[in-house]
Amino acid sequence: MLTPHHKPSYFKRKVVHPFKNLLTMGITPQKLAVTGALGVVIGLMPLFGLTSFLCTLLALRFKLNLPALLLICYLISPLHLILYIPFIEVGLKVFPLTTFNLSLSEITALFKQDWVVALKTIWLANLAGMLLWLVLAGPLTFFCYVLMLPVVRKLLKRLPLPEEQP
Repeated sequence: MLTPHHKPSYFKRKVVHPFKNLLTMGITPQKLAVTGALGVVIGLMPLFGLTSFLCTLLALRFKLNLPALLLICYLISPLHLILYIPFIEVGLKVFPLTTFNLSLSEITALFKQDWVVALKTIWLANLAGMLLWLVLAGPLTFFCYVLMLPVVRKLLKRLPLPEEQP
């Protein structure tokens, strides 16, 4: 007995399936897990303005899915904002490049005294946070990859790709 072919809803055909195809575009579960792990780690980088550029470079170099990498990186940005100051504070303890207390009063006092010295001091503090991030980036990427790979494999098995339409 033949069952009638179930036609997906308009929303699934026009939004969900194309979006899923874009995010899973011809790459393996391993590459999707690497994409997810890199998106998380790059999204946590304690530096503003370079994440999209870095994601693009990595996606081109390692043939990763750029839309998925950028999406994950942007989705993690609230956590980036929460961890920005702690990265710098711990970075300054591990790499004491400057004696600087991240307080509004000290930042204001620095800018009132000499704005060039203030920018240099803040830059060095941010550099300490970046160095800490660089030290943690490799192990964190591996940890995220190991966590994401079984999830991605299971998700790709559960969500079959939509049939191609003529």
